[in-house]
Amino acid sequence: MRIDKHETWSDAVQYLINISNVIFQIQTEEQKKRADNAVDFIQNFINEHLSEDLSLVRLAEQVYLNPSYLSRLYKQVTNQNLSDFIDNARIERAKELLKKEKVKINEVAKAVGYETGASFSRFFRKLMSCSPQEYHDMIVSGK
Repeated sequence: MRIDKHETWSDAVQYLINISNVIFQIQTEEQKKRADNAVDFIQNFINEHLSEDLSLVRLAEQVYLNPSYLSRLYKQVTNQNLSDFIDNARIERAKELLKKEKVKINEVAKAVGYETGASFSRFFRKLMSCSPQEYHDMIVSGK
């Protein structure tokens, strides 16, 4: 930018303000895009790796972010805690698996990331107000 391209100093200042606003808007859009991409990647990763370790540290490593920053970013973008998303993904997968006629609760537990059937049953009961076996029986019998 050259001084002689503007008739007055106030025109030059206004031009710089306008350019700054455009730059900040582009930067904000890029940051939002990066945040959305990180959240999408994490959600897909969780859905594809439900039977594995889904600790905050491991998830943060996947997107090269600090764990506490990832947690805040996820909450900011989705208005949901990351742990709630993981719990919901696990419960939905468990419900799908429990619809099968011949299924073992321990197998479902391992498929959704629980080491034991007992811990999975506590988790399932807390969210669904019934045990996995009761849910399975209810779905299979059609009641």
